[in-house]
Parts: sequence; structure tokens; C-alpha cells
Amino acid sequence: MLLGARIINYDIFDDDIMGCLMEDYPDGLRMTRLTAMIGRNQTGKTSFIDSLNFVKDTVRRNVTESSTNHGRPGFSKLVIDNTNEAVFKLYFKLPSIDPAYKYILTQYELSVKANAFGSPEISSEKLYMLSKNSDETYTKTSIMEITNGEGFIIGKSGKEEVELEDKAVTALGTFGKITKYSVICSTYREIMRWFFCRFSAENKSTYFADGNAPGAHKHLNSDGTNVGNVLLYLKSLDERKYNELINEIRSKIPTMRNDGKLPENVENSPDRLFLYLLLFNDPEPYSTIFIETPDRDLYHDMVDVLSTAMRQFSLKRGLSQIMFSTHNPYIVETMSPNEIWVFKRDFERNKGDVTVSCAASNKTVKELSGEGIGMGAIWYGGHLD
Repeated sequence: MLLGARIINYDIFDDDIMGCLMEDYPDGLRMTRLTAMIGRNQTGKTSFIDSLNFVKDTVRRNVTESSTNHGRPGFSKLVIDNTNEAVFKLYFKLPSIDPAYKYILTQYELSVKANAFGSPEISSEKLYMLSKNSDETYTKTSIMEITNGEGFIIGKSGKEEVELEDKAVTALGTFGKITKYSVICSTYREIMRWFFCRFSAENKSTYFADGNAPGAHKHLNSDGTNVGNVLLYLKSLDERKYNELINEIRSKIPTMRNDGKLPENVENSPDRLFLYLLLFNDPEPYSTIFIETPDRDLYHDMVDVLSTAMRQFSLKRGLSQIMFSTHNPYIVETMSPNEIWVFKRDFERNKGDVTVSCAASNKTVKELSGEGIGMGAIWYGGHLD
């Protein structure tokens, strides 16, 4: 799970932090298994999610493709200052593939710059691991340091000097597929298991919209339009568990509760709440699910079902987490102050105008919450944004 992220010189973020980084652990306020992002329109919530999507695209493919993927306008238009690097620092608590550790704490740092021709390239990558000592102190170990394609990595056989020929690709994406580099591999796998959900998006892909894409699909796609393929997979995997799951989901959705079976059109035009509940019951859950306004167009009783399902996912799925943005006080009513992050923006300034803070850092909010007042009511009362 993601404990914190610092974004420098990318989109509208000149230097902003959400959560805590390695140097602030364990005392800093950090992202939780269920994390809400609130704030007025155009304050940076969507940009924050896309910033992390940019990192995933860069690690999975290369920085040249990621700069234009998903409608991005090219690297020169993604940064605030073309003469400086875009920097991403991500702090994780994640499962370890090494049986010697139950979980590990790592911080991945990625820097991207424009070369002499204006094309983006990886200027540096760093990966650190934080280990807890017997005296309750922590030791920071450098696992990878790459500058302009050259540096070292640490694996089972010790320190190795490495050189990457292509400066558009990341060392994390290259060596993260090799299990002997266990810490690098664990961090790579975590980022690759991020899921950017677009079930509530207004403009969706229609590639799978007819439900006739060939074969069974293990996971829902970002638009949820391959739901028929996923249902086929789950039914083929274990029909008894499939029926139990569908009956459980049906019982929670008011429009399906009294039906004896799924509506015939669910594969072609699925209920949005059905998609979310199916996603949260994936047998092999994603590490982090990012959702923009999951409550959009949902009636209030469906919002209650959705918020309960997200809470259950965060409690039952180990180190998996859900991060979502919302404008709806009802969906955050039962959340705690340390689970809510507030985005603000001063539109009168040219840059450096975004601030991100945890609701728990607001003394008044903590006191009101401590008195039993729900976070939705506190937000509606004007104490957050």
C-alpha cells in the first residue's frame, strides 16, 4: 500500500506531499487503507491520480510513451518548469517475496528530465528500504541508485554495477521482473498492481462494450465494459463460489434485490454499483484501487452500500487499499480524520498554488470527530474546505 507521495514539477504540483515519506516515518500522517481526497473542483485531485498513473505507465513501458498516453500532451507540457526535473517520491508498505520478511518498507524515487532535443528521459532512480532495529530505531538501506542510466542495484548476490542503454526505460521496470532482486521486484509488482478505475467516467472506451470480446477475463478493465468476460471467468473457475458471490452482490443492490437472477442486460449495460461490488470481490485484489467520484449518480442508499463495501475491502484485503476522490459528504461520514485528505488551490497565483493536508492535522476537526460528529457533517459544516 502507498503511505505517501511527493510530486515535484509535474502538472499543477510544484512540490507537494500527500501522506508521509520515509524520513517522516513512523510519526508522520500517512495514507491509510481507505483514503478519501476531497476539495473543490480543479484543486488537484484528478491530477494527483494521473501523476501516479504516469509513474505506472513509465515503469511499465517507457517515459516517451507515458508522456502521450491517456491523452497526455507530451512531457514539455506536463511540467511546470522545462529546465528542471519532474520528481516522484513514493513510500510503500508492501508484501515481501522474501520469506525472511512479512512486509517491507520501501521508497522509490523517479526523476525525469528533457534532453537536448526536448524528449523525456530518466535522469535518476533510487530505491531505499527501511528496516526496524531491535531498539525500535530504523535503518535506511540503498537498494538501487541509477543516474543517467548508470549505477548499482542490490540483489541476493550483493551489489552489482549496471548500465541501461535506453534512457527512456526505468531500471525498476527492467530488474523488477527478476526475482533475485527481491526488494526491487516487490516494489515493481506493487506499482504494476495499481488499478485506475473509470467506472464513473463520462467518456468510456467502447472496445468491449458489446460484451463479445473473446474468452474469459480474469480482471475487470478500467471501464468495466468487459464484465461479461469476467463473469464467465468466475463461473468457469468455481460455479458454486460464483453463485454465492452473485447472490451476495444482488442482495445489496436495491434494483436487483428481488430478482431471481441477474438482469439479462447486465453484461452489456451493467449497474455501476454492481461493477464496484464485483471489483471489490476480485479473488486476486489489486494493491491500490484509484477511483474518481465513485458515488457519481448513485442514489443515497446506494452510496451507503458503496461506502460499506469499500470499508470491508480495506479491512479484509491485507495491504490493499482504496483511494478515491469525492464531493459527497455522505460517503465520508463514517471515516476518521486521518483517512481524509483535503486539496486546496489558490487560483490567483501562477504556480505553487496547491496545498494538500490531512484532516487530522486540523485541531478543530479532531475535536469535533472526537465528540462523535461524523466527518460528513464536519465537512458540510465548512470545517474542511
